[in-house]
Amino acid sequence: MKSCIRAGALVALLVFIALPLIASTRVLHRWVLTGAPMPQFRKMLVANMIDNYVVRQQFEDEMKKLLAKYGVEGVQSYMVLPPMNEMMEGELKQRIKESSLDGILVIRPIAVPTETVDFTTGGSYVPPTGYYTFWPYWNAAYGGLQPDSSYKQDDTLIRVEFNLYSTRDERLVWSGETDRVHSNDFEKAGKEYATKLVNELRKAKIIRKQ
Repeated sequence: MKSCIRAGALVALLVFIALPLIASTRVLHRWVLTGAPMPQFRKMLVANMIDNYVVRQQFEDEMKKLLAKYGVEGVQSYMVLPPMNEMMEGELKQRIKESSLDGILVIRPIAVPTETVDFTTGGSYVPPTGYYTFWPYWNAAYGGLQPDSSYKQDDTLIRVEFNLYSTRDERLVWSGETDRVHSNDFEKAGKEYATKLVNELRKAKIIRKQ
């Protein structure tokens, strides 16, 4: 009996120790398009709007690998987009129109919270007005990149938003915000956050196992 209790206590301890690793990214808000058919995504541009090229590359590469499991071709933005402000809006619009992309997923940091705040994670969240169509949002997001600087401590929380647009009508179909713990281990951070987002896409039934 005592051995069973000790074993149970050990399992509980191991679970407790693992929690901070599992909870390093927390979804604060979720929103998904309702009242209209969800587009079927087959080729999705993944754009991590961050100045740190290593973080951007690690994340986008991992998203490409994970999306492939759901029959979606992920296209890394660092492979196809020019540096910030080197392409006019009209030219970029034409490139997207002529491509075979049917979705664009934009991820960007929006704040670094300085204190812990409790958030409601229910269904009351709605994206800001300027987010509902792609171009007003893209111009603001691409023109205001925020660095993920290496001077931050590992326990710094970074607020990140994600928005998925359909290229057919430029409509927002999925949106939300997360808090994630900053880490200088770029590969681990990129893989962990990509896994979280792909799981959220699956839960929202935007992508499905093939």
